[in-house]
Amino acid sequence: MHAVDISVLYYDENSLVMEKALLRDLKLGPSGRVVLPEQFRQGKSIIAVLGGNVEVLNLVGERAS
Repeated sequence: MHAVDISVLYYDENSLVMEKALLRDLKLGPSGRVVLPEQFRQGKSIIAVLGGNVEVLNLVGERAS
């Protein structure tokens, strides 16, 4: 198995602001899907898991210049 980098869009359980995190060198599970560390998942509602370091230009509630 090889390691992959992913971007995760999520809501923290104490906030209505969408956030992004970059997680590096994650292992793939037997099904070929990325396994998010339980420590990262705690207290979050995961919205999307994206391959690589995604540049988010605008999140809900933000204004683009």
